[in-house]
Amino acid sequence: MNKTLLSTIIVTCLSISAMAQPTATYYRNAHGKTGAELKSALFQIIKNPSVIHYDSLWYAYNISDPRNIDGQDIIWDMYSNISRYPLYTYPHGTGAGNTEGVKGIQREHSMPKKWFNPTDAPASGSKTYQDVRPMYSDIVHVIPTDAVCNNNRSDLCYAEVAEGQADWESEGGFSKKSKQGGCSTPEWAEQVANPTKTRVFEPNDEYKGDLARIYFYMATCYEPGYFSWVPVRDADKKKTGEIGLLSENHCGTWTSDMFDLGSEDAAEPFAPWAIDMLMKWAKNDPVSDKERARNEVIWQLQGNRNPFVDYEGLEDYIWGDKQEVPFDYGGEMTEEPTSDNCDVVLNNATFGVDWSGTDTENFRDFWERTPLSIEQNGVTITFNYGMEGKCLYADENEIRLYNYNTLTLNAHNNELVKVEFTIPGNNHDKKYLVSSVGEIDNNVWTGNATEVIFASNYVSSTKSGQVTINYYLELSNMSITVANPTGIEQMAAERVYDDRTYTLTGIVVEGPLQPGIYIRNGRKFVVK
Repeated sequence: MNKTLLSTIIVTCLSISAMAQPTATYYRNAHGKTGAELKSALFQIIKNPSVIHYDSLWYAYNISDPRNIDGQDIIWDMYSNISRYPLYTYPHGTGAGNTEGVKGIQREHSMPKKWFNPTDAPASGSKTYQDVRPMYSDIVHVIPTDAVCNNNRSDLCYAEVAEGQADWESEGGFSKKSKQGGCSTPEWAEQVANPTKTRVFEPNDEYKGDLARIYFYMATCYEPGYFSWVPVRDADKKKTGEIGLLSENHCGTWTSDMFDLGSEDAAEPFAPWAIDMLMKWAKNDPVSDKERARNEVIWQLQGNRNPFVDYEGLEDYIWGDKQEVPFDYGGEMTEEPTSDNCDVVLNNATFGVDWSGTDTENFRDFWERTPLSIEQNGVTITFNYGMEGKCLYADENEIRLYNYNTLTLNAHNNELVKVEFTIPGNNHDKKYLVSSVGEIDNNVWTGNATEVIFASNYVSSTKSGQVTINYYLELSNMSITVANPTGIEQMAAERVYDDRTYTLTGIVVEGPLQPGIYIRNGRKFVVK
């Protein structure tokens, strides 16, 4: 079956071949890397996705997984070939009985949430899946699928079902149906006493490559060393808020026969039989238009991408027979500047946006979650929704850090040692600045780091009548000091809107425009 996306929703889709350039210089820092070093470089690029809340996934599927069959817009289902759940409705719920195609749609953790080991316990003392964020609602791997198929998958490993050992099969249409039953994967036989009695789930052939590339993404995006939100509790263990810290673990640890539980090597997380099978699946089912279109929407929804979709065969450079071959990201390489001291005005002009014409003035549309990024004196400054953030705000005077919003500084060929913030009034008395590394005292950060992520501590909103009050921290300026300044200090001037054209990441584009989404005078437009 042709997996070309047929949708009435307009999605700009780039035709990406192996080692092509998908989005400006997004993968630039992975250029020339090999093997484990390449995987870690990709982790640094795609980590900390700005995931939406788990409950918002129902609505996100309308733009991430649309399909048109016989003139009907439906949710794209990779487990069932007969489900026809419509778009633009509240898709979850259950029908009667246990019949595929009518019982309802569910949010399927293709990497089951039962494999997560939450690192924090709530007041009750029991750990919950919701504590494992952002993996819990990362739309790359939380896919929509029929409830009956999802229930038969349960938390079983992906593997291949032995001939005649299927306990359940999906309904017709696929060349080889989704099924659940006894395992026949030969490499696993040495690890499992009776593999044919070990229950596994085998997806249909049409989407095995899609799911393999999702697993490659998960193993890459959640290496140790990411910005994590840690609950703050009172003496009675009641959760009073959260603060952001740099975690030396990923969101829990994987517990599944598909992973090598004895390995401490983040570059080689899979069990040998599993990586061999996933690599085979990826080769037999190449990247499709469906995956490319979904990847573009994911970039919009949570501000990161699946590099294994952007670069077909990328897994060979990390786990396969090309581990000694340097990765070529497909774009031009220019000499990276060395960071220097600078003062930066934090407002909408600096980030090249104008949201004043929106229904809620100076707020960004919730579904446009790609990060805003600029470079000043060799320091990259990125303003982002952050995990499950609901608001992103910038006006002519300031930006605001609402719950989970992040402001990330990356120094090139140097280290950050001091950042002084100007924080005006009108802030909630419980809101204060936190950082991934280093120390903050009286709105001044000190430390030694090439990257530091700033956020405000999480404070639960309260209600005044029927109005939710979202607390925030205002930032109007920051003064950045680096370890080895050159003596050249610049002030970021407030930008006057003109006819310059920017990418979604804030890069000025010169010359003819390639197909994609751009910003001019604060408004987006599409070049096809």
